[in-house]
Amino acid sequence: MEKVLNKILNRLDSIDKRFDSVDKRFDSVDKRFDSIDNRFESVEVRLGTLEEGQQSMNLRLDTLEEGQQSMQIEQREMRKEVAFYYGSLMKKLDETKLELSSEIKHVSNVQKQHQDVLEILNEKQQ
Repeated sequence: MEKVLNKILNRLDSIDKRFDSVDKRFDSVDKRFDSIDNRFESVEVRLGTLEEGQQSMNLRLDTLEEGQQSMQIEQREMRKEVAFYYGSLMKKLDETKLELSSEIKHVSNVQKQHQDVLEILNEKQQ
């Protein structure tokens, strides 16, 4: 009987050792899971930071696009003004050409009349 009890105790001790070994393995697995959880939390924090950065970049891009649109509108207005002033300037230049041409013809006519008068005077003197 004592032998049987000793065998049972030995087996129980063996089972206890196995349970201890299994507990150690579970502890090791728990530590690995904790490490993995920490890594995931670190990745989540990094992703959160990346998302914030991306949102910031999107806001900056939106601001740049708004600025670009306002500059395009200003440029359109400036082009219209430049076209208007250029057109006005070209009209004025054409008018000035016509006036100058008319003045040149008038001066030419007056010069011809003077020439004719000089010729008449010259003939009378002779």
